[in-house]
Amino acid sequence: MKRYQRFVKPVAAAVISFMVLGACSNNLATEGAEPAARNQEGATKEEPIVLSIVNSAGGTPSFPTGDPFWDNNPVAKALEEKLNIKLKWDVYSGVGKDKLNVTLASGDYPDLIMLSDPARVIADKIAIPLNDLIDQHGQDLKKKYGSALNLLKQSDGKIYHLTNSYLPEGAAPPGYGYSLQVRKDIYEALGSPKLETSDDVYNYLKRVKENYPKTHDGQTMYPLSGFNRNWGSPYFGMIAMAGSPADSKLYIGKDGSVQYWPKAPWAQEVLQFYNKLYREGLIDPEAFTQDYATWQKSKLYPARVAAHIGGWNQTYDVLKTYTDAKLPNAENMYFQNAVFKFPSGDKPAVFSVSKKGTGAIIITDKCKNPEAAMKLLNYLTTEEGNLLAMNGPEGIQWDMAGGKPTLKKSYLDRWIAGEKQVNIEKETGMGHYARLVGSDLGKTSWGTYWILKDDPIATNDTRAQQRDKALSPYWYDATTLGDLMVGADTDTLNKQQAVDKRLYENAFSVILAKSEAECLAEFEKFVNNLDAAGAVQVEAYMTKMHKLYENRLAGKP
Repeated sequence: MKRYQRFVKPVAAAVISFMVLGACSNNLATEGAEPAARNQEGATKEEPIVLSIVNSAGGTPSFPTGDPFWDNNPVAKALEEKLNIKLKWDVYSGVGKDKLNVTLASGDYPDLIMLSDPARVIADKIAIPLNDLIDQHGQDLKKKYGSALNLLKQSDGKIYHLTNSYLPEGAAPPGYGYSLQVRKDIYEALGSPKLETSDDVYNYLKRVKENYPKTHDGQTMYPLSGFNRNWGSPYFGMIAMAGSPADSKLYIGKDGSVQYWPKAPWAQEVLQFYNKLYREGLIDPEAFTQDYATWQKSKLYPARVAAHIGGWNQTYDVLKTYTDAKLPNAENMYFQNAVFKFPSGDKPAVFSVSKKGTGAIIITDKCKNPEAAMKLLNYLTTEEGNLLAMNGPEGIQWDMAGGKPTLKKSYLDRWIAGEKQVNIEKETGMGHYARLVGSDLGKTSWGTYWILKDDPIATNDTRAQQRDKALSPYWYDATTLGDLMVGADTDTLNKQQAVDKRLYENAFSVILAKSEAECLAEFEKFVNNLDAAGAVQVEAYMTKMHKLYENRLAGKP
């Protein structure tokens, strides 16, 4: 899945402005600040505004907050030079929510809080409304979030939190998500046939079985394989090819109605396709029972998998295993990505993204300078600020070259060599501020990825370039599909849990049927069991919420 800007001309100009601003007085001074310090030239420099922040949501760099780096890293220095603002960090390890609850109960909490679910702090009036602050100090932020700000409004019309990892207004994400992955050496040996439809895939897997029944060391080769992780690999990838928003378990009708995916017009065809592969021995019979670790150890690493339908990253790193083992033709044994379609299916939806984003950051009622807090958040949504947060400041691991931000060769070599990210975080500050309001979805105005080390062009990663080209057209805007059960009564929630259980478990009987007639009968039972568990009631509630969110997103009451 991400898994999301306005740079003042070249970034080099920004660095010069940092230096100038560092010698100038800043208009963000707090009341009662210490007397201004004097620099070497005798000019006054106001003491920085210090904002306290706690991260209880995880996802921070892996070094302790007691390390001076937290207060004295390159990004912190750049922000202080730019805005005269400094963050005093705390990070809750372990179950951060529990410690946060204790902190909130004590009344001694910081200016800003990063957390997973803002419901309690909003209800307890710990989070202050942000509407006026956004209007006065958040113009860049408003452009970045766009209409998604409407979905952050509570029932009183106020916005109390912001998010990260959202898809910026007008942006399109890179190529991530689910796909069919075929091993390159086998695919090319069979003539690189087109893999555009389910029939193409079926015919290809038949040829694999005929031509590659065994591995080089005599083990059984599986034309298609997979593993069982909440059915995430076996069917999420398959229904994504048919148009169900990846990971959602849902089908959205043209009228905006929400149903579980087995009720989609293409659902029976998808499961029949899977069943056909199973009955003809084209799929690993343990694909629906083995866990991920077992699959890797017994099937993927021994090079017994010719194709796989699932997340692109699930096979991406296996090339090193093959080359380390010095397998024949190992350098060509990596997996390429392909997206195919079903005759009755919709456009594939391999990667779901949300304009609303995830997580939350709030400004608390203890904050003495909420204006400064909003100016910081606004800056971090600009192109300059987001690039700074994602990569660290210009001049350490990247420079402007050829009119765009470019990794220095010394750092590029380190990334390609597989150096641990924490080492480079320590030197650059990258990622340290990225989860406040940052996003790595979409691309910069220079056409680069937001995180330069992930950019397949910058790193000359031809495999990732192929993935991008294959998958990028098939993302899905799932902004209005989150939180569809919010506010549901206990009976509806219980029915949802019962339906979800059957959704996962009962699909097995359809796919593993011994004949086509049995497959069709099991499919009918599958759908009827969902309705017996209360699917219709749950779908009606989700449809109501989906349409409500669509109206909110459009700015309608």
